[in-house]
Amino acid sequence: MMNHLILRATLASAGAALLFSSVVGCASNPGSLQGDDGNDPNSNGSADPANGGDPNGTGSTTQACDVGQSWDGFAGTKLEVGRVDAPIGADRGRMKPYSALQGEYQRVLGATPSTLAGAASTFGQPVNRWYVEPQASAISLYTAYSVAFDGCLTYTATDPKYATAPTQATASTECAAMARKFWSQTASTDQVNACVTVAVTNTASITDAKRRWAHTCASVMTASGFLAY
Repeated sequence: MMNHLILRATLASAGAALLFSSVVGCASNPGSLQGDDGNDPNSNGSADPANGGDPNGTGSTTQACDVGQSWDGFAGTKLEVGRVDAPIGADRGRMKPYSALQGEYQRVLGATPSTLAGAASTFGQPVNRWYVEPQASAISLYTAYSVAFDGCLTYTATDPKYATAPTQATASTECAAMARKFWSQTASTDQVNACVTVAVTNTASITDAKRRWAHTCASVMTASGFLAY
């Protein structure tokens, strides 16, 4: 909550700074919010030279308009550009922080894997009142697979449909269902086929059917659809 308040306060200050610089920078008269107007019939088309105006009465001023300060948002998006001109989806594919993963495992598996509690540093959990953008690495991905496999062992332990070794047909059905549940989106044909390969081919040497399904489940949970926004 504190991070959100700091971010909101920063954005509000940035917006106020942009507004203030626009008003002051475009006004030729520091004492006026509107500046000198060459069309004012009472000014005879002239501006006060003491305030930066044109002494020849042409109505022009010597002060240029200040466009304001540029501010970087998430994924390098300029805050002053806005979502209309900024590339859509530039802030996608960001790794979920450890604080979010704690709830995500519980949401999709019904229980939080016990090994997750000791993995905070691996997932880049920052100290209190700080935020650090998490980055994927070989270590974090390996840990993510281990944590997911731990949770998937419990997930597949009580469901009778996982008591039988996966086949091409059952793996295709379950891979699509897992992806939909874990990612909150429908997997493509290539993504389902990659999952089926894990279930049918890569784990063929494992005799315990539930462990094969657990590896299949873990492979889906280690994909970007689950680990990233």
